[in-house]
Amino acid sequence: MKARRDFLRVAGLVGAGVATGCAGVGSGAARHWRGRQIAVMESRAPRFGGRGWGAWQGGKLVAEWRVDDGGAALSVTKVLAVLAATKAASEGWLSADERVAETIDEWRGSGRKGRITVGMLMQQVSGLESGVIPLYRNRPADKGPVAVALRCVDEPGAVFRYGPSHWEVLGEVLRRKLKAEGKGSLAGFMERAVMRPVGLNGEGWRSDRMDVPYLSTGAVLTVRGLGRLGETLARLLRGESRRGLDAKRFAEMARVSAANPMFGGGLWRNGNARRPGAVSIEVEKWIDRPMSQGVWRTACLSGRQPPELVALVGAGGKRVYVWPEERRVFARFGTSTAWRDGAFLDEIGD
Repeated sequence: MKARRDFLRVAGLVGAGVATGCAGVGSGAARHWRGRQIAVMESRAPRFGGRGWGAWQGGKLVAEWRVDDGGAALSVTKVLAVLAATKAASEGWLSADERVAETIDEWRGSGRKGRITVGMLMQQVSGLESGVIPLYRNRPADKGPVAVALRCVDEPGAVFRYGPSHWEVLGEVLRRKLKAEGKGSLAGFMERAVMRPVGLNGEGWRSDRMDVPYLSTGAVLTVRGLGRLGETLARLLRGESRRGLDAKRFAEMARVSAANPMFGGGLWRNGNARRPGAVSIEVEKWIDRPMSQGVWRTACLSGRQPPELVALVGAGGKRVYVWPEERRVFARFGTSTAWRDGAFLDEIGD
């Protein structure tokens, strides 16, 4: 049981997915939520293990069900790590292009690891093995050295490999830099730089036994919190700096890679939707093993949604969909393997 999916399946959080064609792309969803779309949400979102959902327009909640329910946000956490990196870049002590070995002394002169950049970590193309078992099993006393010791199995930048390794190495970079700068703990930085500005509660965050938070899957959020996060991302993606988070720096941290132009900085993008031969995928199914660059260059979330759509994907049906130009957000908390992005997005599309 070495794959991330196998590990999460034991907890009942991951299920199968399907792929469907993206042909016939339209103009995307309307600029304002329509009654028909709200009706689809009311019908679909509570099913498939749904525990709560909400729809926002311009930062205002327009439809909801149990928005104060929630729990472990799982991989939605990754974008919070990117917001932390954004804040660090704005303060001048982190760059997407800097080599990790400048901070992780153990990697200096170590071949492949020596070529890994901070940006590669957030694109999940660092070349590191996924690290699911060593990082998640038995709650390591100190996960930093565990992450740093993981093998580099691919040429940096060449292969998209999903897993916690990249994010826990990023956490170790941030932790060491904060210590060197006298800026306190990683948990404290996450709280003051990300959680409070966005309006989120950081209590209950999963951590190792040294109280260092997991940046791959640690946050606990409500549906309302997911909506606030979506609104922050909508503003940043529109080029609007928000609450101490610089939009230009965020764009640098969240950029995609050649290995997977669908992913960058915790965001799954629908940018391929208008490409000839594009195919909509269920992300949770496709991240179990490394895919070729050709596969990711034709993958999209939904052919009936605009290329600007981005999604945050957490196992078990935890989702945030963001339409930046329209400042529309849909957030859902779920616990079932049965949720399907394609079916939902297609049904609320034009």
